[in-house]
Amino acid sequence: MITAVNVEASTQTRISNDVYSFDADTTEPKGMGQGFRPHELLEAALASCTAITLRLVAKERGIPLKRIRIQIELDRKDPGSATFRSKIDLGDEITEVDRKTLFAAARLCPVRKTLGRQLVFEEAGA
Repeated sequence: MITAVNVEASTQTRISNDVYSFDADTTEPKGMGQGFRPHELLEAALASCTAITLRLVAKERGIPLKRIRIQIELDRKDPGSATFRSKIDLGDEITEVDRKTLFAAARLCPVRKTLGRQLVFEEAGA
């Protein structure tokens, strides 16, 4: 479970899972720009999950993958949809067959699968 705490008039918000924490905020002039923007956190969740998925598949298959670089951009220009654009850099050390295997595995990332489902929101007051 994630907890977000925001105090006083600041938009800076402390995000925690009770072990690790970091700050989120919005950009000026509405906020102070003192942390990740909330939509950047969505991009980060997808990018990190994709990288972890690729690393696990590479290890399982014995693919000699030295470095993974994932870039995710969330495009929200269309009011009826959101598009996640990804760029995956696996370096030049792997074969084309291994590259295809890993690109297929990237589509199986659990966060990507979750974001592709119908989302339901439930709110409860304290």
